[in-house]
Amino acid sequence: MNKLKVIFLCFAFLSCEKVQETTIPLTRVYLEIDLAYRDKDLFALLCQKAITQPRTASESTGFGGVLVVHGFDDIYYAYDLACPLEANRSVCLTPLDDGTAMCNSCGTVFDTAYGTGTPLSGASQYPLRKYLVSGSGSVLYVTN
Repeated sequence: MNKLKVIFLCFAFLSCEKVQETTIPLTRVYLEIDLAYRDKDLFALLCQKAITQPRTASESTGFGGVLVVHGFDDIYYAYDLACPLEANRSVCLTPLDDGTAMCNSCGTVFDTAYGTGTPLSGASQYPLRKYLVSGSGSVLYVTN
């Protein structure tokens, strides 16, 4: 019986792939994105907007700010702007026109348009911290 347990544990250990988690601490996020007025620049596909400061008293922008993306699949995604390799709120990503964002410090390029936040090239092996995006009419809510 002990041999079966050892074999099972070895199989279970070898078959599990370790998933990298982000190093960005979980910090309160609440944003109201108004696609009809204030944030209408996010209406077109592949548009991205970095929000680094709360715009109202009720808003919170996470650890390093929030990057809101209108993805290829017509779904909105939100990520923390801080680079997960640097894990420093002053080292933020720069959105690029091709649906990616790049860290100017470590040079890592992250996917943002497909909703994964995974590194595509560069030094980081950690994904971006993702936030939830829900909607009601022309207003999106970014929360965690």
